[in-house]
This record gives sequence, C-alpha cells and structure tokens, in this order.
Amino acid sequence: MAHPSHPIALDPARAIGRRAVLAGLGALFAAHPALAQSGPRLPDGNARFIVPFAPGGSVDVLGRAVAKAVSETPGLQVVVENVAGGSTNLGSERVAKSAPDGLTVLVASDSLAINKSLFRDLGFDPVASFEPVTLAISAPQILVTHPKSGFTDVAGFVAAVRARPGGLNVGLPGLGVIGHLASEVVNLRLGGLKVNHIPYNGGAPATRDLIGGHLDALYITLPAVTSQVREGSLVGLAVTSATRPGALPAVPSFAEGVIPGLDLVSWQGFLLPAGTRRELVEGWHALIAGALKSPEVVHTLSGLGFDIIADGPKAFGALIKADVARFADVVREAGLARS
Repeated sequence: MAHPSHPIALDPARAIGRRAVLAGLGALFAAHPALAQSGPRLPDGNARFIVPFAPGGSVDVLGRAVAKAVSETPGLQVVVENVAGGSTNLGSERVAKSAPDGLTVLVASDSLAINKSLFRDLGFDPVASFEPVTLAISAPQILVTHPKSGFTDVAGFVAAVRARPGGLNVGLPGLGVIGHLASEVVNLRLGGLKVNHIPYNGGAPATRDLIGGHLDALYITLPAVTSQVREGSLVGLAVTSATRPGALPAVPSFAEGVIPGLDLVSWQGFLLPAGTRRELVEGWHALIAGALKSPEVVHTLSGLGFDIIADGPKAFGALIKADVARFADVVREAGLARS
C-alpha cells in the first residue's frame, strides 16, 4: 500500500491521454470565451455511446477507444451500448429520439447517410435529426477471404464469381452498409457480377463465420480485420481506396488494375440528438478530438488502419449532406432501394 504522504503514480499513457482530452477542451474555450459563460459545457454523470452494430466491429472499436479516453474527464463517465439491427437504424433512431441533454451520443458510420436512400420510412432524418459533433476517422473497405478458400488474389476471386454466377457466399456487416455498396459497385464495374450476399448485424459475427469457413468472402471496413489478416487467419484480396493501406501494405487496391479509378472510403463519427445546446456540442467535440489525438488512442486506431481526421461539427455536417446525395446515386444504380 502506498504511504499516505506520497502520491500514487499514474500510468503514463493514461496521464498523457487525460492531458490531451482536457487540453482539447481548454483550447476550445480559449478560442471561444463566450462558451465558458454559457452554462454547462458537458453533462455530469453517465453518458452513453450508442453503437448501432454488434460488439467487435470497427465502429465498436472506435466507440470503445474514445469512450475510455473521455471517461478520464472528471465528473464524466461513458458507457458503450451496442444496439444492433435494422441495418443500423435501431441504434440511430434511439439516439434521434433521445432527450437533447448531451447524455446520449451516436457513434455513426456512413450507413447513416446511405439509409436515407435505402429506406423510405426511417423514423428519423440523417441531417435534421442530429447535431454533428466530430468526424472521427476514415478507412477503406477490404475484400477478405479465408486461407482454405483457394483465393490468393482478387483476379482469382473474380474469375470464380464469373464461373459460378450467384454461387459464392459473400458476407456483409449489414444490408445497405458501405461494405454492401462496395460489393455492388465492384460487381457493376466488372460487368454485372452476381454473388450471394449474406448480411449480418455487424462485422464481428460476419468475420467469425468467414474464419469458420461458412462464407467464401467478406466486404468489411479494414480496421475490423487488420489483426486477422496480419496473423494469417484471413487473406486480404483488395481494398477500395485508391492506394494500398499503410496498415496492410501487401494488400493491393482494386484501382491498381482490376477497377482503375475506384476510390470508395468510408467514415465514422459522433453525433448528438437535434436540439442539443451548442455548448454541449462543442464541448463533446473538444473532448472527442482530444481523445483522438491522445497517444493511446492514436496507437490503437492507426495501428488497425484508421485514418484519424477529428474534424468538427461544420465539416462533419457538410459531409453528411453531401453523402446523402452521393450514396443515393449508388443505391439507385445498384437497385437496392427498399420500401
């Protein structure tokens, strides 16, 4: 037991992470003095990060890494709740209909923008129902398979799909998610390939089935499977970004020869319910951006293949509006719209 007259040493990584989070909040109020006088900047007590996917996927990894870091803030504790289902609509709707008190935060992916075109009756609007807080990260989609599949490159996979139209089972983290759109775009660009899509409630259960040999391949956000590709339990065939990923430099891009010009990169970020006070939105952005710059979080996210962005509410809101229109074209081209 430590002697009462001596302070207990803090873990250096945790101390640095706390300083980064608090420094972000301090910088915000130094730049905007009016915010310091406008009431509570963050709620006291337990806040919730709602992740609309099953545990273990890339959105869950982001949410838990940031939740751990911001929970170092005095008076604030964050718990992560996984609300999977409905192609992310269940979790998104829960946040949209929550009280705008700063206690409920959505950890969103670009499915939020995609679903505006995919579903006619969402029960919420991706723009009007939320206050954008922080555009956190971006990452490509990756096409992966398992070592016993016999596929060693994307050309072999494409040849097999052409030889057996509709005969290969390709997993998706959900219907209409960015991995689904990536698969449809690839299939369309290669002349109308046909695969049998198998949707899941998140990347983690889909990955488990792929490793178990129940799927032939899987489209998924790269950081969700970086470790498995490195250790050899999965084989990376190609990524949807224009260039190879720094986290997995041996994995080629589709653009290198299969589909020249393809560049489809996904994003993830944090939002609050519409009507949340500006000082709370800005306070959360300062905390989250500070967390994203802390050494521990940078090490976790960058090592998995996330590109850390940490843009604020204005830039994030503009991106969501632009992507609602951009993905509408892809959904229409692929014939995915549902009632």
